[in-house]
Amino acid sequence: MNVRKFRIRTRVSLLIAVLSFFLLFALFLLSEFAFEHFKNPANNNFITFKLLGLYVSLAFAGFIGGFTYFILGYIYQIFHRVATEIQDIQLDSNEEGDSSEEADFLRTIKLSLFQAQNSTDFHVEATKSQWEEGRSLLINKLLPDMELQKVNGWDISIFPSLIRSANSDYVQIIQTRDGFVGLLAGFVETGITESAQKLFIHGLISGLKETQTTSKDLIEKIERALHSLSLSQLKISVFGLGEEKDKLHFLHFMDMPIFQFSNDGIQVIEGTGDDSWHAMHPHELSIADGIEVGDFLVWSTDRALKELGLTSFEIMEEFVDYLLDLNPKSSREMLLAIAKKLSALGKAKDMLSPLNNLSIIVVRRKL
Repeated sequence: MNVRKFRIRTRVSLLIAVLSFFLLFALFLLSEFAFEHFKNPANNNFITFKLLGLYVSLAFAGFIGGFTYFILGYIYQIFHRVATEIQDIQLDSNEEGDSSEEADFLRTIKLSLFQAQNSTDFHVEATKSQWEEGRSLLINKLLPDMELQKVNGWDISIFPSLIRSANSDYVQIIQTRDGFVGLLAGFVETGITESAQKLFIHGLISGLKETQTTSKDLIEKIERALHSLSLSQLKISVFGLGEEKDKLHFLHFMDMPIFQFSNDGIQVIEGTGDDSWHAMHPHELSIADGIEVGDFLVWSTDRALKELGLTSFEIMEEFVDYLLDLNPKSSREMLLAIAKKLSALGKAKDMLSPLNNLSIIVVRRKL
């Protein structure tokens, strides 16, 4: 006989019955040993009397085993009925028919199970998110710190120059024969895949750093090279200022436009037309002119819109009077003023670190 084939209810009952029998029989033998003077007064049916302990033990064991079997079956039926009826119980039901004590009990059980499941899911998701963020940051740390070189005729500042967050965007400035080319790239989502794509972009750009070509030609080379990887939902701006210092050549795939600051106020340079990069077809360069000596050009990724919950028009309104009153004289002063204002806007929305995930490029024409 294979005991393992029995149901758990039967196995538990048998186990308790056997234990009960041995315990009671051991108690009977101990009592016989302790009270040797106890004998049958008539000295009749001596064997039957001696077997009394065995009979009582068997009866007690059978009673305990049967009682256990009945109790386990009753508990099983209760849980089976609860498991069946709890599926039809609504947590937010206010109907009169659902106000009985039994319905309240079932609703309480379902709510407890629901909360326990949500708590488990939350911890699993939190652990997964922390693991991905850690790996993303390790990949981002493979990118070197930004080192800006002086470009004749231009004053350039960037933020940040150090990788501080797994959500940081990619910023790069490349000096060319007649000026420079800048690249600002970010992603709608952040994770290991996005960090790996940023590392790919850095490798691509690094191969083009030592160049003697013009800014316009370099932008076209970068545009062709980016098509070698199907980057999805990439927010990118590639721009160049070369021999014609009043003309900006650019590819801009962001919701946040390019801002031009002058003594007359703020002008908006619109993007290429799409709000994210499309790898399936080539893109024509856009041109913006009228960049005078002393004018500032400012780039910021869409994270500013996402983090602050503002539109580009609302951000422009926040900065118009503020920057005209400050009247910054260098790209660094302009960058610090923008960072200070963005930090104030973030704190007004109860953000702990509003600048942690933002990237900004400020360019000022000197000659």
